[in-house]
Amino acid sequence: MKKICLLIFIMLLFITFSCKNKNNDENKDNNPEQQTEDTLPDEGKEDIHECRYFKEVIDADLNLLNCGDEYDVYNECSECGKKTFLRKEIVPHELITEREEATCSQDGHELIYCKFCDYVESNQIIPKTNLHNYVEGVIEMPKGTTAGKVGVYCSMCNKVQSSKNIYQNGHFLHGKLSVDGADLVDQYGEKFQLVGLSTHGLQWFGKYVNLDTFTGIHNEFLNNVFRLSLYTSENGYCECSASKKEQLYNTVVKGIEAATALDCYVIVDWHMLGAENENDKNPLYYLDEAKEFFGKISKQFKDYDNILYEIMNEPCGSTTWADCKQYANEIIPIIRENTDAIVLVGNPKWTADLESVMKSPLKGYTNIMYTFHFYANDSFNQKKLTNAYDAGFPVFVSEHGGMEASGDGAIDYTSVKKWYTEMDKRNISYVAWNISNSKGSASIIKYNDSTMKDFSDSHLKEWGIYYKTVTRGRLETNN
Repeated sequence: MKKICLLIFIMLLFITFSCKNKNNDENKDNNPEQQTEDTLPDEGKEDIHECRYFKEVIDADLNLLNCGDEYDVYNECSECGKKTFLRKEIVPHELITEREEATCSQDGHELIYCKFCDYVESNQIIPKTNLHNYVEGVIEMPKGTTAGKVGVYCSMCNKVQSSKNIYQNGHFLHGKLSVDGADLVDQYGEKFQLVGLSTHGLQWFGKYVNLDTFTGIHNEFLNNVFRLSLYTSENGYCECSASKKEQLYNTVVKGIEAATALDCYVIVDWHMLGAENENDKNPLYYLDEAKEFFGKISKQFKDYDNILYEIMNEPCGSTTWADCKQYANEIIPIIRENTDAIVLVGNPKWTADLESVMKSPLKGYTNIMYTFHFYANDSFNQKKLTNAYDAGFPVFVSEHGGMEASGDGAIDYTSVKKWYTEMDKRNISYVAWNISNSKGSASIIKYNDSTMKDFSDSHLKEWGIYYKTVTRGRLETNN
């Protein structure tokens, strides 16, 4: 009986355990999330990777590859070194851009190409803009006798809109002049010399005062100053009709503008000398007319800094230096109301009496120079000029010639060369008489020659040909 009971108990335990395992198996089949790693298929276990840090790497040396070659990129584990393929890439071109910008009048060009191969990404024309960028300034600097240019030009293509010549000895480079001690100096305070030509009486030879004629003279002589001789008598400014007076004034205006356009300085000369009017020997005789003229002309051209005012040409006869000083003290303040331009002051004995000036100079003024006139083939004492300069007096030879004081006769080359040597040594400026075709040997143009533009040697008298070598030679040595 006991054996039967034990057998029944064992059978019940077996049945109970079998049912429990079956239920567990069914639960696992219905809930795959509860499956453990150990129950996964063997083929799934090798894809599991729990590293956290990766980097991209390539399997080629880019230095050995050419543009367009392919190479592989992998994801490499920084912990275990395992690589996983990511993608393929291509060696890029290293592009260079060459560009020439277009200007207002010329096409530009842009080329984009690879540094290492023949690949060209872009090759195109950049159309010209047709828009000039005009500026003002120096286009070309002068050198020796060769003119430079200043004007308006395009900063991109250098097209010149307008220009005028500038010269090594001209106003553009040297600017406003002033007096320093005995010397004429330029805008930089450097010693400067004016060398040029004077017109004859404007009432007779005003036809030569125009831009074309002045240009022709300047091209040949390369002078840097013109002197405009406005006669007061001999049917001049103070002894003519109102209409003629206006015409003479306008001739002076035209001369100033022409000289300025040629990069030159200009002397406005109140040319009194009493050749036919005895009273005109004394500058005080036409004092009121002088006040009116210099007040008007200095006001009209107050903004011009290339003008010098010669307030009396050649006081003569019984005129004293006291008369000249009285006249100067009336005229200079009128000019000074408008400009501090250089004023040239004459003196007695046909402007050859510097001794009187040295004994009693003008006081209270700046930018004053004392004029001196000479004619080399006559009895003029060179020491009067050089002694005044050496003593510290600013002197200016506003008229001279190589012949007699009459403006005629033979040229004394030996004498005039000595004058030039001493003046050049001391930086003394000088102006030659005269631009005309009159009979006298002092006129540079052949008698009755009709030229108005061509001043080559074939149209000139002996004096004109010689003086040209003097004025040009000063610049030719700088070439």
